[in-house]
Amino acid sequence: MNRSAWYGLLLIAVASISSGCAMVRSAATSALAPMAAGMAGSLQRQRDPDLVREGAPSLILLLDGLAAGSDRPDLLLSAARARIGYAAAFFGREEAKRAREMYAVARDQALAVLRRRPGVAASLEGPIAEFEATVSRLGRRDVPALYTAAMAWMGWILNSGGRPDALAQLDRPLAMMRRVLELDPGHDGGGPHLFFAIYHAVQPAGAGRDLEASRRHFERAFELAGPDALLPRVAYAEFHARYSLDRSAFERTLRTVIESSDDPPGLELMNAVARRRAHALLPMAEEWF
Repeated sequence: MNRSAWYGLLLIAVASISSGCAMVRSAATSALAPMAAGMAGSLQRQRDPDLVREGAPSLILLLDGLAAGSDRPDLLLSAARARIGYAAAFFGREEAKRAREMYAVARDQALAVLRRRPGVAASLEGPIAEFEATVSRLGRRDVPALYTAAMAWMGWILNSGGRPDALAQLDRPLAMMRRVLELDPGHDGGGPHLFFAIYHAVQPAGAGRDLEASRRHFERAFELAGPDALLPRVAYAEFHARYSLDRSAFERTLRTVIESSDDPPGLELMNAVARRRAHALLPMAEEWF
């Protein structure tokens, strides 16, 4: 998967800025946890992505502090997901180094949770067959950590400038996300399906691209995310319609997103990001088709 595909994965990860922090509410032992949860909810309701870009670092620092002072898995995953969402939404190509560093921290936070499970720590750097076998033994309770680690790991790889040592690790986040798809395909509003919908579309023609598999994953992602979620629609236009050379579907889908106006509570930020991306993509039709 080339780095240009990563904007598609932000369509999965951007919700992590807000919804991923909901787990902090269970951290009753910390006086700061209610503040973190309140900040997360406020970000989720914002319609101005630029305002979120300015405010979210404070939340990330707070979550990092909570995670550093605790061995609670929920705090580690909340901190990791906040980093993933922020890096995916707001770091462009020119900030790849900074994004890579942020994904690395998020990956390590999520892997710290998984390392507590039998066999995981020993298999992380072992042969891929051993790693896949270990992942296949993880269960439904491991889904949040698997999903978060896979997203962060993929972000780190895609922001590594094609380094061979990074690309050599690609099979590991893919194995983790496949296990999530087996255990809980509806996790994060169909995030695993959206992940593989994009993945199958952006592979090179004749070397892994599978537009039919991409279409099936997109259809399931639409069902799981619900009709009001615009981000999966933008991903469909950018990846499936584009690589299928279907200009009509590309333009029709993006215009529908742009013209939409009703955002149910909880989708304000994600839909604002979707409309912004749709506006940016629509002129690309002249270049891509």
